[in-house]
Amino acid sequence: MDNIQIVIKGEGTFSLKRGENVLSVLSEEKQAAISGCGGNGTCGRCAVRFIMGATMPTATDRRLFTPAALREGYRLACMARPQQNCIVEFCFDDEQIEIVDRTVFPGEQLDQETAGGQMDSLVLVRVSPSDFGDTMVVVDLGTTTIVMQLIEINTGRVIDTYKTLNPQRRFGADVMSRITQALMGDDVLLAECVRYCLDGEIDKWLFAGFSPELIVVACNTTMTYLYNEIDVTELSKAPYSATSLDKIETDIAHIRTIFLPGLSAFVGGDITAGLLACMKREAEAESKDSDGDRNVLFVDLGTNGEMALLKGDRIWATATSAGPAFEGGANANTPGTDMIRIIATLLSKGMIDETGLFREEYFKNGVSVDGVLIRQEDIRSIQVAKAAVYAGISILCHKAGIDFEDIDRVYLAGGFGYFLDVESACRIGLLPAKLKDKTVAVGNTALAGAVEYGLSCRKNPYSDPAEGIRKQAEVINLAEVYEFEEIYIGAMNLAEV
Repeated sequence: MDNIQIVIKGEGTFSLKRGENVLSVLSEEKQAAISGCGGNGTCGRCAVRFIMGATMPTATDRRLFTPAALREGYRLACMARPQQNCIVEFCFDDEQIEIVDRTVFPGEQLDQETAGGQMDSLVLVRVSPSDFGDTMVVVDLGTTTIVMQLIEINTGRVIDTYKTLNPQRRFGADVMSRITQALMGDDVLLAECVRYCLDGEIDKWLFAGFSPELIVVACNTTMTYLYNEIDVTELSKAPYSATSLDKIETDIAHIRTIFLPGLSAFVGGDITAGLLACMKREAEAESKDSDGDRNVLFVDLGTNGEMALLKGDRIWATATSAGPAFEGGANANTPGTDMIRIIATLLSKGMIDETGLFREEYFKNGVSVDGVLIRQEDIRSIQVAKAAVYAGISILCHKAGIDFEDIDRVYLAGGFGYFLDVESACRIGLLPAKLKDKTVAVGNTALAGAVEYGLSCRKNPYSDPAEGIRKQAEVINLAEVYEFEEIYIGAMNLAEV
């Protein structure tokens, strides 16, 4: 018999060919939501438990699960290839993969209290498009998540917010995976799946009676290339240059659309937007502060760590790879912010030393903290990422001719920044200790900056604030900075600096 029967609790019964993995029987949309690595066994998100007919654990399973969990039937769905009829259930956190998909009906909207781009509450209230003036749409087109907002132009008021996972996730969780897929011939498909997503939500707003006159999109350079079907070859290999960094004008759902310009291959339009948002905050602060210009550090941490330092009319920007560490690493269902807090706790309790090494009794099997199993490789992953970020901040300060204490304000962007415990970040040396009391979370600056750009264009169509940032900015390639490696190695220890 070539086919076997697999029952997936909550999903149904499927026919599976011997040799096929459990993940393959699900729809492409479900696969994209569950798997963060395109089914390569590297993200650890697709955990299942075999209730009957368990497969033999693979090497990847043995790396991710404890012996006890393996005995209980835990496996990765993308690695498990059943040879007999079986019953499985998924074991990931549903909220990690939830796709928000709702319709704004005529005469109704969802009024949202937002924090850091996260929707805290949804309350249905009755409104009419006639209650609002002219509108625009802003989009944070992220590698992992897409967030869209319908904005009233005259006031900047948020009318509605939509959030979903980026459907390109089926091609891999990181930009390099998607670049590889584009070079293999999937470039049109990568573009079309995002277009379909954006068109669908905007159509709902149009159906509800709204008529947005402008769409502003903030995204990293790779997302800009993929959406607009620009050849990604130059992004795929050293020196990783980007020649298509200018503002791109196109249309989505027949509405004029602007993709904000980027600064380099790794410092994209989302950082341009973030800088616009920070500069607005600083302008408001300066109106109350007679001391004038302040030195401001902007940090956006994710798969890449993007940083910019503003000093007077100068901007220095850079980016460094953080890998999956700030997204939980092997513990992919655990936020990176929690990992940093846990590691700071282990350090404070003496369960690991400043080199990141576990005490002997924990070295082999790791230790469970708040229900999360932390192993030696998890510690190392955070160390590598945090050392790179610290080194990047150090280089920016050196280029600007200032010390850490000369920085007046640090803006932490995005959901990571919003939920990061700054004291823990300083405790392990992710951020310099001298910046602890100067750091503030500012939420989704990609959206905030896109709003600022749209409002500015409406007020003065002949002025382009994003181009002003490009003229002020100097992008630093850390690979070309001689001191980077020395600072990076010195920052590997888990200690306040």
